[in-house]
Amino acid sequence: MRCQAMDELAVPGSPEVASVGGPDSLDKLLGTSDVVAVCCPLTEATRHLFDDRAFGLMRPGAILVNVTRGEIVDGDALVRALTNGQLGGAALDVAPQEPLPSDHPLWKLDNVVMTPHTAGASQHRAGRNIARFCENLRRLRDGRELEGVVDKKLGY
Repeated sequence: MRCQAMDELAVPGSPEVASVGGPDSLDKLLGTSDVVAVCCPLTEATRHLFDDRAFGLMRPGAILVNVTRGEIVDGDALVRALTNGQLGGAALDVAPQEPLPSDHPLWKLDNVVMTPHTAGASQHRAGRNIARFCENLRRLRDGRELEGVVDKKLGY
């Protein structure tokens, strides 16, 4: 597997992802990926980022995975892409609308798997949170910059 990634911010590559493109690389990434994982925050710039245009850029039969915020995906466009064969399937931990109404078409599609908004859960989560808290307590005491500070103007 070859992993590709993009980020709003300049992010260095890693052993798993050689380089991380900027926002201008999204169209190319969509056109060259068999699986697209949506892992971005919900902001005005990302609301309905995955719409008819984005799905049209994706490889026919590609799979969309959304584990962050449902509103990043235009729900009607997703249903169209799944029913017309543009997308091969979707794995959704979040839905375009929560709670998703019981009569929503996504419930009836055989090429959709949904989980109950639990993608952030992990056996390692509590330990990581405690470690970050302890590290930030040390940093605060030493007058250093804290890790994981949320920029409320950016929305994440």
